[in-house]
Amino acid sequence: LKLKKMTRNGRNNDVVLNNNQEEVEGSHYYYMTPQAVRCLPNFKYEGGDTSPIYTYVLSPLASFLVDKVTPMSVAPNTITLFGLCWMITAYSFVWYYCPTFNEYIVNGDSGDSDVPRWIFLFNGIAMLTYQTLDNMDGKQARRTGSSSSLGLLFDHGCDAINLIFGSANWIAFMGLNPRDHLPQIWVLVFIPMILFYISTWEQYYTGKLILPFFNGPTEGLLIGASLSFLTSVVGRHFWHETTFYSLLLAPTLPTSIINMLPEAGVTNFNMVVVATIIAAIREGLTKIVTVVRSYGLGTFSNLLPVLMMSYLAFIIGYFHSGVFLRNPRNCLHLTNLLFFEQVTSLMLDHMSCVDFSPYRLPLLPVAIFAMLVNSMSAEHADTFMLTYTVGLFIYVAMKTTHIINEICNILGVWCFDIITPHPKRTPIMDANGVGRKLN
Repeated sequence: LKLKKMTRNGRNNDVVLNNNQEEVEGSHYYYMTPQAVRCLPNFKYEGGDTSPIYTYVLSPLASFLVDKVTPMSVAPNTITLFGLCWMITAYSFVWYYCPTFNEYIVNGDSGDSDVPRWIFLFNGIAMLTYQTLDNMDGKQARRTGSSSSLGLLFDHGCDAINLIFGSANWIAFMGLNPRDHLPQIWVLVFIPMILFYISTWEQYYTGKLILPFFNGPTEGLLIGASLSFLTSVVGRHFWHETTFYSLLLAPTLPTSIINMLPEAGVTNFNMVVVATIIAAIREGLTKIVTVVRSYGLGTFSNLLPVLMMSYLAFIIGYFHSGVFLRNPRNCLHLTNLLFFEQVTSLMLDHMSCVDFSPYRLPLLPVAIFAMLVNSMSAEHADTFMLTYTVGLFIYVAMKTTHIINEICNILGVWCFDIITPHPKRTPIMDANGVGRKLN
């Protein structure tokens, strides 16, 4: 059997498989195609962070901790998961004290007396810890000779999960609530997801992930941690004042522009939102132009999943705001599950030399819900949201576990153990593209 595959850079790759090989591979794996079995062991990551802060501060710090503190027996994926556990803990604390995001309503008082400030201090510490451990895992992989496509996918998946933790905690520490600040919440949740997806989309076509001079994983996390520390000191009411505007913008803006702004000035949280939008437009457009110039307008089709998800969320939130008002956390969790499924599939298809399908089935129920929600009672709408979120979680968890197990078998490695030899009882490809079994 001869399969002809058109690569994303326009070249043809011929993958020659004999009938016996196709049968053996097809019987072993549910998600991994014969093409994936061939490509995954040979995948090489190409990327880097051009941020000066990363180059001169964060990277040397991570290297020191890996070389001087981390035992050789620790698997890189264990470091990645440990970092994510810090953010899960921080998110759990904030969720416990701010379950609905309505715990702060501006009423002339500080409004946050019932929310302890230490949770925002812990969130800042967790963000810095996560960032440091995220920088350490790759260095530990190279140090122990355990770098693999599995490690990249695992790291990428944990980063995707962490997005909602960071965004939700930002919303809480700035005292935003679904009733009064829905547009700002949408920006803080979906702009990071869209940028993350665009970076993965760029890597899918170019084969490289080069983070720009100013980027989210470095400066973004540092700014987020700093703002969280600031909140732990001054309280959430600070974000509803106009300190940044009064000190930074008002003295420099022309009178004609000032007259167009609210008389009371621009609140601090709106300054953060505007800065987020400006930074996202700059980074996102740069990446999109780079890919489209080299690979054509057809590349836009693979942006459809994240754009459709963001659009549906906006439609439901704007025209049917009661859904989000009643189920803020559930909506965030559902959104992150959808995003995780999309972006990890895109990354896996890139590593597997497989064409990505932009038509994601998990989005279909959300699209149907957006069309029918007007005819549903609040109770039925809430029941659907909860049921679908739980069902999607089970599906994504099972799919992810299955994919990790299949990749482990293909590569002959364990996910969290780099000491115990893997039995390698499953077939892999040799240098000539022929299936063989290793013992």
